[in-house]
Amino acid sequence: MPLDESDSAELLGSNYLSQSPAISLPLVLAVLMSCLSSVQYGYHMSELNAPESVYTCRTPITGPHEDYAKSWFGRHGYKSCIPLDVNQIGIVTSIFTIGGLLGSLYAGQLSENIGRKKMFTANSLVFAVGSLLESLSNTYGQLLCGRLLSGIGAGSGIVVSALYINEVSPVELRGLLGSMNQIFINVGILLTQLLAIGWTNDEQWRYILVTAFVIAIVNFVASNFALESPKWLAIESSNSREALAVLFQLRNGDLNRCQEEITSWEREKLSRERYIAENPEQANLSLKSYLTSSKYSRSRRNVTFIMVGQQFCGINSIIFYGVKVLVSLFPTGALAINCLISLLNLTVTGTASLFMDRWGRKPLLLTSATLMGISSVAMAVGIINSVAVLSVLATFLYVGSFAVAIGPIPFLIVSEISQQEVRGIAQSWGTAANWIATFAIGYLFPIVNEYIGGYVYFIFAFMCFLFGYYTYLYIPETKGKGTYKEVWGDEIR
Repeated sequence: MPLDESDSAELLGSNYLSQSPAISLPLVLAVLMSCLSSVQYGYHMSELNAPESVYTCRTPITGPHEDYAKSWFGRHGYKSCIPLDVNQIGIVTSIFTIGGLLGSLYAGQLSENIGRKKMFTANSLVFAVGSLLESLSNTYGQLLCGRLLSGIGAGSGIVVSALYINEVSPVELRGLLGSMNQIFINVGILLTQLLAIGWTNDEQWRYILVTAFVIAIVNFVASNFALESPKWLAIESSNSREALAVLFQLRNGDLNRCQEEITSWEREKLSRERYIAENPEQANLSLKSYLTSSKYSRSRRNVTFIMVGQQFCGINSIIFYGVKVLVSLFPTGALAINCLISLLNLTVTGTASLFMDRWGRKPLLLTSATLMGISSVAMAVGIINSVAVLSVLATFLYVGSFAVAIGPIPFLIVSEISQQEVRGIAQSWGTAANWIATFAIGYLFPIVNEYIGGYVYFIFAFMCFLFGYYTYLYIPETKGKGTYKEVWGDEIR
């Protein structure tokens, strides 16, 4: 039952601030903790990009010790590189997305059962084991297993992080804080590129992978001190008192606001219980029921399109293969340019997040898709005609346009356009669809690029314009709207 004033006073004492800002230190720390999963997502996605030619034995580069056998790894029996052919490199790269798919499928439902905090803790251990196995790999099979586990951690982590941030954030800051996921994915990508500048050699490329293990341990420690999602406590655990105590910290002691939020969540819970009473077949919601029930058809269709479309716009042709794409244009500067691209991605995403709750999701998505389409055409023209400057400038515009909206908004908007009772499942499904699309791009891009070269970016341009057209027709604006009914209005089904 909702807490009354006496319950609240007993629980919280005299710490009452009727007028307080929405941002609080506990809220910032909660979001930062959850974003450690995003850092690892981006880190593992990009970790093998720059050192690819070294760790596969194709371009030996000597490390600080002239004799590798005298290095720490050499003395302990670890090889200076792992011989891989082109097909094996593609599988090592793309198996990360298979792990991501597996992790994303179970994460939403499991986090509903055990809570967001326990999921973060368990997931950090998956990251740690995967990273350690990658770091100490001496064979193709060991590297595959490590990448698979890291992918499982990434798929699970990005689902739970998006849910958690949505649930701890005040509605007026949900766009800003929700975009932190994408910002910290970019932090992870940029970190790998910066480390690769100094560590792309036969001795130190493993340090890049060891760093991922260190991040996972930090994630494990931080998650043990994290606050549980107050919305999960109120709805799934029926623990309104603990939910209020947590929310009181997150909302800077604004008791009235805390009670209003919890009351609205309890109304959602009662509505869900009434619906289940009238539709007992929905009592045990699952991925299967989400995918087959007509009740979720509209939101499911939009979730699927926006998450698949994000990847089919082609961004991972740069994230996975940026150095390889650029090296033919700038043989000596490809790695530095790739770092600048990652820095641009981070900077633009951070800047755009400040305006997401002011301008709205839909206008930003339309702008992002249009600019990505234009820059994709320019990239194709530049690559086909060997105009290096045009290609690089177009690549910067392409990545910057992605960072404006198509990067951060899809993960944010999934829970905003889905019914409360299936938000966890919808986040899992959307992330799984995103991983499938990521695998398709990661695996097929080098093959298609081999056959048609720069013309592949005309395909991506078409997908960008299609994404914008669909968004204009079907994606609702969610800015400042707290419930499913508010988002869809008269269109609700």
